[in-house]
Formats: sequence, structure tokens, C-alpha cells
Amino acid sequence: MKIVQVIDRLEVGGAERVLVDLTNLLHESQHDVSVICLLQEGQLDAQLDSEIPITYIHRKNKFNPIYLFKLYKELSKYDVIHIHLRQVLRYVSLLFYLPRLHKKSVVFFHDHFGKISENKSINKSIKVAIKKCSAYIGVSEELVLWARENSLNTNIYKLANIIRKSEISIKDKRTYNNKVEIVSVGNFRPQKNYEYLLDVIKSSPDNYHFTIYGQPVDKSYFEKIKAQIENFNIANKITVITDCKDIKNELHKYDIGMHTAKSETGPLVAIEYLSENLPFVAYNTGEVADKVKLEFQEFIQNDFEVNNWLKHIDVLLKSKNELEAKIELFYNQNFSEETYLKSCVSIYEELLNSAKK
Repeated sequence: MKIVQVIDRLEVGGAERVLVDLTNLLHESQHDVSVICLLQEGQLDAQLDSEIPITYIHRKNKFNPIYLFKLYKELSKYDVIHIHLRQVLRYVSLLFYLPRLHKKSVVFFHDHFGKISENKSINKSIKVAIKKCSAYIGVSEELVLWARENSLNTNIYKLANIIRKSEISIKDKRTYNNKVEIVSVGNFRPQKNYEYLLDVIKSSPDNYHFTIYGQPVDKSYFEKIKAQIENFNIANKITVITDCKDIKNELHKYDIGMHTAKSETGPLVAIEYLSENLPFVAYNTGEVADKVKLEFQEFIQNDFEVNNWLKHIDVLLKSKNELEAKIELFYNQNFSEETYLKSCVSIYEELLNSAKK
């Protein structure tokens, strides 16, 4: 079984992180796996195992047939074609009208769309492309239900996101002092609701320091947040880092995580916090929040009242030591790498076996 993971570019983002983790897991389990990027090199390329082949199409024009022919030649080498992100599917689907690709391979579309609760519409070309795939994989129950309601494919699966644990040595663990370090992770776009985070920072105690990790994908929104930091006169209480390539290796520096986004399918960052035994405060959105609040009700907020969030941060700080062991157990039971890999491979094998009949 030759497998290829397909994406546009491995920049820092949730879908890209899933691809890197899944590809490394497949490789470590002795599967023959490669990566194709439609564009050029990205920041996460180096986090793939060095033995994993990666091909760049270096596409410059979507309508130039030379790039499509190059992509077709590469895809034809594989039994399993695993496509991530809707814009990637839209482009790759131009090749679906060539029957040889479908006869030789099974094609999976992995949907990471994060706004399904707000936007359930679907572009006609994407709908047709999903129907032509061998299977649809959604990262949340909400996406899976939406796909079924719209009859997008006859084979629909759920593969909830996981985050791999980092290996931080004891000497690297945070040493505690009077300062409280709080972290928030997410690229700068309105969905992340950083305006509210700034309200929390403005009202927080003087010994609280906040760090935001995120790329300025929406430049105007990023500038708006920077201006608000100046207006609130809180620059001394906040650090913004826009060039971090591997957040997992940074989280051990913090006491508490925060996530203020109003809408998410995951969120993946909540799993990142759990993987590092980090208590967090997050708004009640996404499938991970639904699961977490059954075990850690104090992690999930149902409003955007600043005082409530600050009270919950204080509660978590006081019980942090007792929480760490509980978080580790919860993570291992719900987001283990072994279960994730087994689920993914079983989907591949099921569809490959069906295709041979």
C-alpha cells in the first residue's frame, strides 16, 4: 500500500499539523508514505521525518496544464491518495475526469473546515469533487453529520484530530515564581476573537503575563489587534510571537492555556494543551470542548464575561498540580496516537479492499 498525503503548502496551521503528525505516524509504523505539496516549501517541512519523500509541484498558475500533468504523473504512483483542505481538493479534482487515476487508486478527502456551525453552504464544484472521491473524512461529528445530510459521498468517516506529545526533559520544565504565564495559540483572523482576549488581559492582575502564538494571516485584523494593545496600554503584559514553527515544544513554559475563538470544529489547540498536561480556559465551541467539559467542566466557558474567565484561571492555578495527572490520563484515553493511526489505516484498507472487488 503506497500512500500519499496531498496539501498546498506546509505552513503553520491546524490541517498542516494534522498532515505532519499523521504522515510521521504512518512512516514510524513502516507504511510507505510520501507527501505532495502543490506549491513550494513551507515552515513545517522540516518536521516531517527526513526519510519521508516530499514532492513540490511549484504550481504558479492554476490553469496551466503543465502543472496538472506533473501532478497526475506523481499521483499515479500511489494506491491511496489522501487530500487535505477544500482548495486542494478543488484543484486535484480536475484530474478526476481521467479514469486511470480512479481505477488505480482510492482517493480520500479529509475535511478540516472549521466554520461548519456558521456556514453549512457548499460550493457546487466542491460537492461534485467530494462525490467523486472514494470517501469523505471529517474531523468532527458535526462535519460528518453535515456530509451525510448533503449526501456528499457513500463512504463517510470521522477521524478526530490528535496531537502528538512532545518529549520535554525534566530540566526544561517551567520553574515557578510569582509571575503567571498564560498562552494562547491561533493564527490572527477574526474567528479567533482576540479582541476579547485583550479585554481579559486589560483586567488581569499585574503578575499575569500573556503570550500569543500566531501568524498574521489576516493582515488588517493583525494590525487592529496591535493597535488595540497600544490603546489599552497593555504592551508590557503581552508578547506576540508570529514565527513559531512548533508550538508543542513551547507549551511547557506556561501555567495556563486560553482559547477565545467563537467557532471551531476541534479546536486542535485544545488537544495541544491536553498533550502537555496544561489546564486551559476555552469558550464552549467544538467537539473537543464537548468531550472535555464532561471531565473538566471548569475548563469550558459558556459566556464572554471577563470576570468569569479570570475567576476560572485563578481556580485552575490553585489546583494545577492535582490536575496534571488527570489531564494526562484523559489525553491518553481519548487522543492516543495508536487509536488514531489504527482508525486511519483501517479506513484505507477497507476502501482498498472494496475497490479490488
